Amino acid sequence: MKNSYKICLLVFFLPFGLFAQDYQEYDISIAGISIGEMTATRKISGDDSQIDVRSKVGFWFFGKVELDFHTVSIFKGTHFIKSEVNSKTNKGNFRSLITWVNDHYKVISRNYKYELDTEVRKKMFFSSSSFYFEEPKNVSEFIAEGYGLVCPVVKHKDYYEVNVNGNRNRFYYINGKLDKAVMEFPIKNFVMKRKNL
Repeated sequence: MKNSYKICLLVFFLPFGLFAQDYQEYDISIAGISIGEMTATRKISGDDSQIDVRSKVGFWFFGKVELDFHTVSIFKGTHFIKSEVNSKTNKGNFRSLITWVNDHYKVISRNYKYELDTEVRKKMFFSSSSFYFEEPKNVSEFIAEGYGLVCPVVKHKDYYEVNVNGNRNRFYYINGKLDKAVMEFPIKNFVMKRKNL
């Protein structure tokens, strides 16, 4: 009986020893009107980590716009290894893939009115998804999973600004945790506000 009890305890606690998980929720709004939600989850197992970012929004912009967006990014230690971005929209479905191969990244990016097939020949240690879990205090550049572009990070007084394919986005942190992000959009900026800071 004692042995069975010990086995039950081992089985129950084993998953918690294998990985740690951080989960965050954000409200997405335009001009103060909620248009959807986003979740970001990071799982850490030993030196490896995986970040999942999911969002779903719907709004009017010269017609109904619907977007279901999912990014998975994988790191080996601090080294960014791979990402896959899938977006389902009423304008079509799109996929972007970045993979580390020997000494470079192979980039195949497909977005609405945007395509890129290229190689990035240097290691990256920060990605778009990283902003949700780490304040980029000593980060000068990152890789944008959806576009396959290496982009600069500029520190301002109370926020960090990035320029991704011509869009200037701002990230605001409180005590090292992301409080909100303001994403540039032609009609009005998106605001992503964290629910559980």
